[in-house]
Amino acid sequence: MVSLPSERIILARHVTPSGEIQLQQRPLADGSLAFEIISDGVFLMASYNQASARALARHALEAVQPSPGSKPVELRVLVGGLGMGFTAQETLTPDVTSVDVVEISPYIIEWNRTHFAPLNGDVLADPRVKIIQDDLYTVLHASPTAAYHAILLDVDNGPSWLAHPDNDRLYTREALERWSERLMPGGAFGVWSAQPEPEFLKRMQTVFGQAEEILVVAPDYSAEPVEYFLYQGLKKR
Repeated sequence: MVSLPSERIILARHVTPSGEIQLQQRPLADGSLAFEIISDGVFLMASYNQASARALARHALEAVQPSPGSKPVELRVLVGGLGMGFTAQETLTPDVTSVDVVEISPYIIEWNRTHFAPLNGDVLADPRVKIIQDDLYTVLHASPTAAYHAILLDVDNGPSWLAHPDNDRLYTREALERWSERLMPGGAFGVWSAQPEPEFLKRMQTVFGQAEEILVVAPDYSAEPVEYFLYQGLKKR
């Protein structure tokens, strides 16, 4: 479990209907400063987590690429949870024509346009990126259209380590079936986690048939290696 730093500097703090959201900075082992987002007292995201956040997008896009010699496909992606914009930025390959990013917090959206823009290439300025400021569960139930080649969720520390208790409804079998309905045939569904989620993997396998756990090892704020876990399922073609 990630411990909060004693040397942190509070940059912004806002009270929301779901609790307080806070942006802070802390020193890293190399002397630089890192950003951290804290949601209602729960560690949510940090700029030193970007390797695993980017890996979530990279693995999904690799899985949906057409085979060599096939007709090129214009890929559409849905990202649940903006965070610091790293996952969204990593989706912006030449084959991707649109990225819908669902983020409920106006403050996180604002911070991506200010504090985080130098870190994520000002991802929100890319014309392919559309911000949907809404609850992800509402978006999940808005339309059954199979519109995306990849759906990527990074809204919690994992399916059982939630930023907010209501988020558990994003990971149920019913929710997984709805996510699958929104994927194009052969599409990829990915979830980021800070810890192993074996029961969630089993649920994914019952829905997608083909699902796997992908281990990503990356340094934390102290430059020590930390394990992160990606859960990816593929919809049948």
